[in-house]
Amino acid sequence: MELLFKMDIKNYLESDIFARRPSARAIIWTADEKLAMVYSRKYKYYKFPGGGIHADEDKIKVLAREVQEETGLAIKKDTAQEYGSVLRLQKSGRQENTVFEQENFYYVCSAETAGEQELDEYTQGASSNPYSFKVGSLHLTGYEKEAEFELQYVSVKDAIAANKACAIEDEFHLVSVARDTEVLERMSGENPEPSVYMADFLLKSAAKCNPGPWEQHSRYVAESAKRIAGQCPGLEEEKAYVYGLLHDIGRKFGVSYLAHVYDGYHYLLDMGYDNAARIALTHSFNLKDIHDYIGKFDITESAQEEIRILLAEMEFNDYDYLIQLCDAVAKADGIVSLEERMNDVKSRYGYYPQKKWDRNVWLKKYFEEKMQESRIY
Repeated sequence: MELLFKMDIKNYLESDIFARRPSARAIIWTADEKLAMVYSRKYKYYKFPGGGIHADEDKIKVLAREVQEETGLAIKKDTAQEYGSVLRLQKSGRQENTVFEQENFYYVCSAETAGEQELDEYTQGASSNPYSFKVGSLHLTGYEKEAEFELQYVSVKDAIAANKACAIEDEFHLVSVARDTEVLERMSGENPEPSVYMADFLLKSAAKCNPGPWEQHSRYVAESAKRIAGQCPGLEEEKAYVYGLLHDIGRKFGVSYLAHVYDGYHYLLDMGYDNAARIALTHSFNLKDIHDYIGKFDITESAQEEIRILLAEMEFNDYDYLIQLCDAVAKADGIVSLEERMNDVKSRYGYYPQKKWDRNVWLKKYFEEKMQESRIY
């Protein structure tokens, strides 16, 4: 089955134990172009019906069983067609030194009403179950009833909107919601974008791997980008905020220079967040030239060439410009003037190219004019 994307949070150690549990999930269309999905009334999100595959189980049989249990629908015989798979890796929040690894197999299929739901009750479960929690020596599971699952028929657009607004605090469920949301976005032809909550989780997770002032800098970039976008026609506040949060995400892999640009780009690209990955690359090159970078070139020649090619093929848009500007005015302790920020960089690195300085001044003027146009109209 074709791999659609790899949602690897990379918040674990190579020495951690990998708990593998693949799953089968159903994409069930109705005649009026809606989807049969499982809705959590408690947490307000939609998921594709399906569940875990145990050792040696047939995927289609598991699909039929899990769909019936979660929705009361029966998969029609011989209708399941492969759509694609998603590989997910995430450190468990419930078991120490354990990584949850799950390949999710999605199938497009037809279904008909068969009976009632049979949601999980709280029972003793295997300790490898990522939804279990410990009470003494027992591992209890039963998230389906706890989440108040019910069958709903929903448009792709409405399911995406609900999932993007879902503020669930549990990190495990948050990534599950993000995974299915991205599948929905791909089905609708949209470019997948992380929600504000997913972006915030990715930033927090990254800062745990490599703590430092860069996290707060990212938050100031995000806040300033959101405020400017709110006054500029054609820009979305939420999208600008997410890009600001994630522009320096490559710093999660340790103290680095140009490597943080390269690492951040590939980290987000692998997850299928192409637009956010683009910003992780372009925020450092307001002149579209790799020599524009201030700092050490701590990546291989082949990686440098990849960046050169990517920059040459890109046409910068207003989001590229916006994060470049906000990155140029945000320090770890707040927003400052362009001159103060650039002089701060100059004092730390010993230089600041005049062309890069002049370009930042141009970016400031560019957005001041767009904001003025908004006020006029």
